[in-house]
Amino acid sequence: MLSVWEMLQWLYIRMNAPSLKKKTNFFRLLALSQKAGLGIRDSLISIKKTEKQPGLLYIIDDMIEQLNQWMNFSSTLRNHMYSFKEEEIALIQSAEAIGNLPDVLEEISEELENDQKINQKIKKASTYPVVLIWFSIIAVVVLIIFVIPTIVGMFPSQDSLPSITVFMLNTSSFIKKFWYVILIVVWWLYTSYKMLYKFFLPFKVLIDKLLISIPVVSDVVKTFHMYRYSKLLWQLYSWGISPVVSLKLIANVFNNFHYKKKVLEIQSDIKSWFWMAESMEWSTLFDPILTQIISVGENTWNMGDVLKRISTFYRELLQNKIDMLLALIEPFLMAFIAVIVWIVVWSIFIPMADMVNVM
Repeated sequence: MLSVWEMLQWLYIRMNAPSLKKKTNFFRLLALSQKAGLGIRDSLISIKKTEKQPGLLYIIDDMIEQLNQWMNFSSTLRNHMYSFKEEEIALIQSAEAIGNLPDVLEEISEELENDQKINQKIKKASTYPVVLIWFSIIAVVVLIIFVIPTIVGMFPSQDSLPSITVFMLNTSSFIKKFWYVILIVVWWLYTSYKMLYKFFLPFKVLIDKLLISIPVVSDVVKTFHMYRYSKLLWQLYSWGISPVVSLKLIANVFNNFHYKKKVLEIQSDIKSWFWMAESMEWSTLFDPILTQIISVGENTWNMGDVLKRISTFYRELLQNKIDMLLALIEPFLMAFIAVIVWIVVWSIFIPMADMVNVM
C-alpha cells in the first residue's frame, strides 16, 4: 500500500512525463553519444547536464542509479513504462544482445520523429474544427441562457409561445439550475468509457470492432496497423529477433483487440510451420498488398528489405488517409453546428414574427 507521499510523488512523475518531442531528442542524443564512443552511463550523465524537463531529469537520474547497480539499459527503461513503449524496450533489449545499440537508438529516434510529424499534422488540421466547435458551443449557451429569456420576457403572454420556444426556455432554465450536474454527467460518461474500455472486455471488443467497420475511420485505423505491423516486423527482423517472438511483441504493442488476436493467431500458425502470408491471406484486417509483399519476402528470403519498403509506403499512405478523414469531418461539423444554431435562432424568430403580425 502506497503512502500519501508516495502517491503524490507517483502523480507528479506522471504529470511531468516527457513529451514525444523530448523523447525523440533523448534517443537521438543518446545515439550520438554512443557513436561518439561514450558508454550508456556516461551518455546519460552528459545529457543530464543540459536537460531541464523535470520528468526526464527524474528518469535519467533513476537510470544512472540503476546502471550503477549493474542493471542493463533495457531494464532501466522497463521501470518507466508510462513513458517508454514495449516495442522500444524490446528493440533495445535485442540490440544489447547483438551489440548494435547506437544504430537501434537512432532508428527509434527516427520512428519517434515520424510519429511527431503525424501528430503535428493531425493537430494542425484539427485546430480549425476544434476552435469552431468551442466558439459555437459558447455562442449557443449565451443565446440559450441570456438572449432567449430576455426576448421572450418582452411578450405580454407566455401561453401562446411556440413549442420550440418553450423547449428552449425549459432548456435555459435547466442549464441555469443544474449546470454542475451537466458537468458531472459529462465527466462521468468520459470516465466510464475509459474504465469500460480498459477493464470490460465485451465493451472493448465492440468499440474496436466499430473502429475497423465505420467507413473512412476504418481506413485510417487499418492503415495505421499496417504501418505499425510492417515497421515493427522489419525492425525486429533486422535486429535478429525470431518471427515467433517478434509477433508476440507486436501483439503486446497493438491495442485493438481484433488485431491483437489475429497477430497471436499468426504466431500460432508459424509455430505449426505455416507461412506468415498463408495465415494473413484470408483476413480482412490485412491489406492484400501487405500479404503479397510478405509472401514475396518469405519466398526470396528477403523479408527485411521488403518490409522496410512497404512500411515506408504505409507511412505515407497513413498521412494521406488522416488528411482525408479530417477533410471529411469538417463539413459534417459545420452542418451539425448549423442545425443547432438554426434551432436556437428559429425559437427566437417565430415569437418575434408573431408579435410583429399582431402589431
